[in-house]
Amino acid sequence: MNISTRQLQGFLLVARLASFTRAAEQLHITQAGLSALIRDLEAQLGCRLFDRTTRSVSLTREGQSLVGFAERAVHELEAAAASLRASALQARKLLTIAATPITAGNLLPEAYRVFTRTHPSVEVRVRDVPQPAVHGLVERGEVDTGFGIFIKPSTGTELRALLEFQLICIAPRGSLGLRAPTTRQASRRGLPTLAWSQLPSLPLLSLPASTPPQQVVDAYLKETGQPPATGPICNSMQTIIAMVRAGHGQAILPSMVMPSCPPQWFDVARMVEPAVPLQFYQISKKGHALPIATQPFVDTLVDVVRKLCRV
Repeated sequence: MNISTRQLQGFLLVARLASFTRAAEQLHITQAGLSALIRDLEAQLGCRLFDRTTRSVSLTREGQSLVGFAERAVHELEAAAASLRASALQARKLLTIAATPITAGNLLPEAYRVFTRTHPSVEVRVRDVPQPAVHGLVERGEVDTGFGIFIKPSTGTELRALLEFQLICIAPRGSLGLRAPTTRQASRRGLPTLAWSQLPSLPLLSLPASTPPQQVVDAYLKETGQPPATGPICNSMQTIIAMVRAGHGQAILPSMVMPSCPPQWFDVARMVEPAVPLQFYQISKKGHALPIATQPFVDTLVDVVRKLCRV
């Protein structure tokens, strides 16, 4: 049995108006088309629903029995459709994001401020979680999209490179002996530069050796013949930044931390010889329809990051 809502609506209109002609007009179909719908409905039910003469149309006993069922079915389907439309409209006004705490704390607040000025009807919800959890939330469809570095692709997700961060050295103000960069010494992004071989003899704070950022730093320390990090090991970049500000040493971190390193407290230099680019990715679930607000938010985030981090 393949009874359609259109057939039930046509049946109820004919029953109420007692006229195929007027019912067809309200449904915006021809009388012949409506008659065909009712004939097919009667064939599926195995009974006549109307007694028809040249002057009148009336319900049969079976037709009268069907009225109540048809009214409930049409009402429930229309209510379900209205609920789904409302849900879809709300979904278009909601954007859920996953990001690591350093991204969420340093970059998203300003991006959120700028974005909501131009998109006040969109609600942005942020989940700040450890880097491995970003991937999991996206893959399970618990958030629309995620952002971060050191993200690996999988069969269920897709990555989109947005921009590059750099490895930078941060140290207490005055520790790096930095001068205003000359034309020859200045980096193309306006930051002073520091060769790996020129790292000052300060304790080098680090993340745990198992974390991707620290693995990159350790590899370049080894490649350039520098001793490994000997300073305190901290579990988060935020703690490292606080330790550096308190004068406990220096650190090499991705340039996404720059908003937390104001010049009155920190020396900041871009690592060179070699420079180390780090891709910043957007991660999304394959086949997941992203809210329409996603791309405007991504554009805003990229613009904000370029200004805040000089990338």
